Amino acid sequence: MTHNRLLPLLFIAFLPFSFASCGEKEPAAAEEVHEVRGRYLSTDMRGESISVVHESIPDVMNAMRMSLRIDDPTVSDGLQTGDVIRFDMVRTEAGWYARNMEVLPPETELDLPENLRDVGLPR
Repeated sequence: MTHNRLLPLLFIAFLPFSFASCGEKEPAAAEEVHEVRGRYLSTDMRGESISVVHESIPDVMNAMRMSLRIDDPTVSDGLQTGDVIRFDMVRTEAGWYARNMEVLPPETELDLPENLRDVGLPR
């Protein structure tokens, strides 16, 4: 059989497999979750994100001040600027957000670089 005759036969043989995969969805990308400690600074006016200063996440990011989206605006209810918190920092395709927030004892020492140690503390 020549190559000219073989190619159409191969195409027809694999055609059903290509249609079978058309309706399948790509699996959702797994979330990347990191348990993080930091200091609560504020919640934006719409209740969609919080501002925190957090410890470094090894092999992911340095300690920094950042805003994180929150799914539920009530998670920050009752928090005061300067509260030491623990939360899950979650990375998805849409970006980073915070969930499962809890207040830690005020005497909890955070491992922050010198330029961030006093951020959010009363003066």
